[in-house]
Amino acid sequence: MSMLVAGKPQLFVIDGGLEKLGIEWIHTGNAMSTDEISKLSELINLLSLRDYRLEVGRRTVEIISQIMPEKLTKQVDPARIQHIADSGAVRADAFGILDYWSKRTIAGLLLMPATRHNLIHLNEAERIKSAIIN
Repeated sequence: MSMLVAGKPQLFVIDGGLEKLGIEWIHTGNAMSTDEISKLSELINLLSLRDYRLEVGRRTVEIISQIMPEKLTKQVDPARIQHIADSGAVRADAFGILDYWSKRTIAGLLLMPATRHNLIHLNEAERIKSAIIN
């Protein structure tokens, strides 16, 4: 939401966010291998991740509250899509997500990824939790 809708930098690349999280990746995580996901899971500081998630929520609410209704039907500025590609926020092997985002309106982006995306992963998280407990 920061880069796509507000044209602002990602939260975790400002104010030492990467160091706080203990990670080296600045991309969305799309197309990560199982080994990369395992390494991320080992390295990430979970307390900082929780704090980051809360800040993302606050930032998202701030961004949404500043959107004028007439902007909801507009598509993302193509320059923002290009900036995301150029900044490394999406891996080259996951550029399909940029195509997806570029075809959505701002309202569509508020639905996916900003809100519904989290719901998609709830079932995955429950399956992982069940596997660990059992």
